[in-house]
Amino acid sequence: MATYTKLNHQGIQSLANNYDLKIIEFSSLDGGSGNSSYLLKDEKNSYVLTICDDKEHDAVFKMCQLLLLLESYNIPCNRLIKTVNGKILTTLSLPECVKPVILKEFIEGQVVDELNETMLYQVGMQIARLNKILAPDYLLNNHRYGRQIFPKALGLGIDNEYESWLSEEIVYLENHILPKLPCGLIHGDLFYDNLIFTPLLDMPISFKAIIDFEEACNYYLVFELGMAIVGCCTEDITINLKKARAFVDGYQQVRKLEEIEKVSLQLFVRYAAVATSYWRFNKYNIEEPSKDMVGHHCQMVQLSKEVVKISTTRFFDALFNLDS
Repeated sequence: MATYTKLNHQGIQSLANNYDLKIIEFSSLDGGSGNSSYLLKDEKNSYVLTICDDKEHDAVFKMCQLLLLLESYNIPCNRLIKTVNGKILTTLSLPECVKPVILKEFIEGQVVDELNETMLYQVGMQIARLNKILAPDYLLNNHRYGRQIFPKALGLGIDNEYESWLSEEIVYLENHILPKLPCGLIHGDLFYDNLIFTPLLDMPISFKAIIDFEEACNYYLVFELGMAIVGCCTEDITINLKKARAFVDGYQQVRKLEEIEKVSLQLFVRYAAVATSYWRFNKYNIEEPSKDMVGHHCQMVQLSKEVVKISTTRFFDALFNLDS
């Protein structure tokens, strides 16, 4: 990802003064979409400074409130550092605009792109703990790239085959998502690169933290599982059902799925793949056109189609039946 706001040591130190920190070293980090992040080090600790380039102050403030709420429940995630005045964010004033800035503790660990079943079981347990927290009323009641936004990609003539497929998926989802599915607090973007693991001495890798809560919302809880399966249990365009089972088993150790959620899960894996295809299509064909990434959405289209090919009996048995 790009660093949209470039700062020198003087600029970094000016922001660090809000936290009474003396920075001795800094470097830019690969940040989330629309953010610029820096790793800062003082004599004792490391921190992540994030400049929110494309987000309004109110949206960033709400995300900070959420992080504080999660900390109160001891959810393993980013820990905010408050300013010397007790504020949860500060600002960077530029000639053209004022950008929100937050500081977090740096999480020592690593991103693992191929999670094993033990790791997925651990993740499932922590995600269930997160999903059991009462969703605060300041969160959106729709996912930021959920089905309500899909029509924005239609009629553009950029990729007619994709747009035709997406229009069919919109109708299918509208007709098949069951009413009265439980909703609540979800992370909303549970891909492997939003999970941090740490190796213990002479021990297997263990789960450490969930990061990047920009898509958090009050939405279908089963969407969380669908997205996690797409983001963590996929091998190219195939769902690894054994890995998906490990995640679900861990999840149900903390929060038992309702029967309506179990029968809906395959549909929501499909939904999550469609939603991710939309995000990629919009990102790399509309918002930030990229020759290298213009067809990136096609992988998720194929994954969604592969999910459809799995018989409902096979999918349900693989994830929920004890003798499978």
